[in-house]
Amino acid sequence: MQDLQTLCLSMNIKSTTSIYEGQLNLMKPILEIPVTPIANLHEELKHSIPRSIAIGHHNDVFVLLAQEIPPLINGSFPATVTEKSYSYHVVHLKDGNKNVIDLPEETWNYHFLQPIEDDHFMLVCARSYYHNAKNIEENARVYDLNGRFIRSFCLGDGIEHVYVARNQEIWTGYFDEGVFGNYGWEVPVGRSGLVGWDSTGSKIDSLEEDREYSIFECLALNGNPEGEIWFFFSIDSKIGIRKEGRTVYYSPEDIGFQFFAVNGETVVAYRESFGRHSIFEMQREGEKFKTLHEIKLMKPNGVPVEAQLVNNRENMLLFLDGDELYMFDVK
Repeated sequence: MQDLQTLCLSMNIKSTTSIYEGQLNLMKPILEIPVTPIANLHEELKHSIPRSIAIGHHNDVFVLLAQEIPPLINGSFPATVTEKSYSYHVVHLKDGNKNVIDLPEETWNYHFLQPIEDDHFMLVCARSYYHNAKNIEENARVYDLNGRFIRSFCLGDGIEHVYVARNQEIWTGYFDEGVFGNYGWEVPVGRSGLVGWDSTGSKIDSLEEDREYSIFECLALNGNPEGEIWFFFSIDSKIGIRKEGRTVYYSPEDIGFQFFAVNGETVVAYRESFGRHSIFEMQREGEKFKTLHEIKLMKPNGVPVEAQLVNNRENMLLFLDGDELYMFDVK
């Protein structure tokens, strides 16, 4: 792969230097790369709140919109099932066409959206109550592209990330409450920090037998065309690459991130911390990923992309900035 600095020189893209704030305090070049919006959601966002965005398996894009967000329980904890019904809309963008799917009478508090199978999408609530062995909330719900409900199942509580791979395996990464237990879960489904499921919600893999590291919070999750699942977790600050029940770990250069795109041994990661947005490229060198550049994606008006929502799939990053969607392919 041609690295980004060579690519930018060939495109006559401006390169500058800056001091990173926070954890990364070394002088690194900044590459300014022009991007143009792939879609505008001005009309759809007039009366709706964006909740989640997702890259499909066929060069398509999904956007989850809510007319109203359910209030927090006691001002602190997200609700799961609500007494009041809420209206959601799913915008599906493909081949220049825009299809809006209405879900008008929903009592689930949805946080995540992912494509699944060829003509379905999955909505997931980050939380799930374990009331007893016969009453466990099924917080993943699959719909067809006409909004017809297909099936539901439980993916556990305390979900930080959801990713559906191209083979339709579902992968879930958990934050600390999903690892240590809350919402009635004494033995959490997500206690290993990362779990794999088949498309019907049957558990097929987890890190429970992996004793090398303990994942207290899975901060980022992705996959690649070769069937590997890539993830990043805190405390030990490691990138894990899992395939066929085995995981290899690498150390990034002391910086956290929440989303990332993968191309071979190159990672382009997105980080939001204390209101500061940054994108940076890392390259694997032995057992480490070295940071090479910071990247600024420049909109046509000369202002950097600052995302409200971000999503990743394999080698692509998707951003919602205001009412515009931007896609960045690291290839």
